[in-house]
Amino acid sequence: MRLTGHLGGQCGGGTSRVESEAGTLRRPKLVVGQSSSIVISLDLEQAWGCEPHRIGAAERAAFLGVRDAVPRILDLAERYGVAITWATVGLLFFDDRDEMLAHLPAERPDYADPGLCAYSRLAAVGPDEKADPLHFGRSLLRQIQSCPLQEIGGHSFSHYYTFEDAGNAVAFEDDLAAAARAAALMEIELKSFVFPRNQVNPVYLPICRQAGYISFRGVQRGAAHASRSRGAERAWHRASRWARTYLPDYGAHPPSRPSIDGGLANLAASHFLRPTRAGRAIADRLQRARIRKGMVRAAQAGAMYHLWWHPQNFGLDVAANIEVLRGILEDYRHLADRFGMASVSMGELGKSTLTTTPALAELA
Repeated sequence: MRLTGHLGGQCGGGTSRVESEAGTLRRPKLVVGQSSSIVISLDLEQAWGCEPHRIGAAERAAFLGVRDAVPRILDLAERYGVAITWATVGLLFFDDRDEMLAHLPAERPDYADPGLCAYSRLAAVGPDEKADPLHFGRSLLRQIQSCPLQEIGGHSFSHYYTFEDAGNAVAFEDDLAAAARAAALMEIELKSFVFPRNQVNPVYLPICRQAGYISFRGVQRGAAHASRSRGAERAWHRASRWARTYLPDYGAHPPSRPSIDGGLANLAASHFLRPTRAGRAIADRLQRARIRKGMVRAAQAGAMYHLWWHPQNFGLDVAANIEVLRGILEDYRHLADRFGMASVSMGELGKSTLTTTPALAELA
């Protein structure tokens, strides 16, 4: 399969085609309110998204596997003409430890559990990306920058937990400002935001808007997916989320559409792509069927399907997970041909959503 025609850095502004033995994929242009869309967002955080005591041999191997997963995901994205938003922790933008330390925010979050704070781990950070690939990611970001249709978005500077900080708005403002400065080192302007651990705190949405963001990933519908602190998480929440991954119609909702919350476009999640493992063929088929059904429903309704995961979810078996993703993108290919389903980044869909809301058009 190969791409033909010129594709710019961000999606939109015309039609491109992907050619394969099976035919030609027309990459439709998004028409808000008329065409359906698929949004893919990845939470790129490496070890900043995990407390040190939770990083064992398997977790470390998964983080190292990201180095193989990212270029292979990008290759598929280019082959299928698919946009992806890579929501990136700001601490990954640096070349070395000295540069990282020079860009830390003045105000820090005040978590009840100090172990959640990324800054408590700085002493253990290595000198640069080669020595410490779990805490640096600039080379990964350069690869993403060089690939067409990809967007680099924000995931806070320090993997900030908005339901753990006792409402410290100043610290969150400083965190977003630090993330913007880090991204500016690579001439990147952050426009799309993903709240770490999906802790979407509505109190902080206006702060995101003031920081220049235009869209965020809202939580999937259903009580099990509602934003909450870690202490409020219960076993039944996890069990329900698991069931909604694999069981055909458990907890199914009508397809989502972009909405406006706090002056930003809310692009709610539809499905978390759980990784494949050896011996999980039945579970993989069930998840693939669930995703396919959700995508078809969205395409038929002219709605949105938002798929997300973490790059490290692919890290323990990159080849097998890439094949799972390839199958999903083949399904998208057929929906694009049949229904005109458009693949868009969060930034593109957010901008389109805001521009169709007169009172917010200037923010886009």
